[in-house]
Parts: sequence; structure tokens; C-alpha cells
Amino acid sequence: MQKQLFHTTNPAELGNYFFGERLLDFPKYLTFLMDYLDRNNQQVQFLHAFVHIESKDEEKEEVLTVETVFYNGNEIIRIWGAKDTESGVALIVTMEVINAETKQTEEEYIVIENDEEFYHEQEQEN
Repeated sequence: MQKQLFHTTNPAELGNYFFGERLLDFPKYLTFLMDYLDRNNQQVQFLHAFVHIESKDEEKEEVLTVETVFYNGNEIIRIWGAKDTESGVALIVTMEVINAETKQTEEEYIVIENDEEFYHEQEQEN
């Protein structure tokens, strides 16, 4: 079963929901999203954000899923994440680089997996 919590194509609504009113309880996703936006603020155009809760029919476990999509001229950037709502564990956060013409994923980076962050280590190496 899937329950939509939020969807927008309006950047002001995104900012208000994620950061203004702090309605999205997924700190590790938000931290990575803010880091990405801080590094690429002038170069990206917000396309849409989608937040929903998903559970299997007979299970009580719920997973919060978030997708935020941007366009940066040549590519579509999709930042996607899932969090176990009961434990609070960030199950996964990925960033996909998608070819805008073919809609094919060109690169995919696992940023966070099972609450372990990988992107800080990558930034320090560069």
C-alpha cells in the first residue's frame, strides 16, 4: 500500500515543506540534498518532489520514500531515498545522473546505505 504525503513542482512549496515547516522527517536525506544544492545552486532547475509512505499489505513496517528531481542543462539529477519509519534508519539514498534526451541512467551513486554516509568521504578525497 502506498500513501502520498507530498508532491510539488513548485520550488517554494518544496522549500517550505522540506526546510521551512520541517515536515519531512528524514535528516540524512535533507543534509545530502542541502549539500548538493549548496554546491550546484546556480546550475540546477527544480522539476519535482514526491514523498510517500509505503508498506506491504500484511506488514506493519512502513518505509518513507522521497524523490527530488532537478535539471541542470544536459542531465536530470534524481535524488532518491528510503527510510524505515519505525527505526529511523536511512535505508538508502542515491543520486542518479540521467541523460535528458534518452532518459537512461548514466551514473548512479549510493550516498547513504543502512545509515552509513559515503558522500563525506568522497568529498574529502577530491
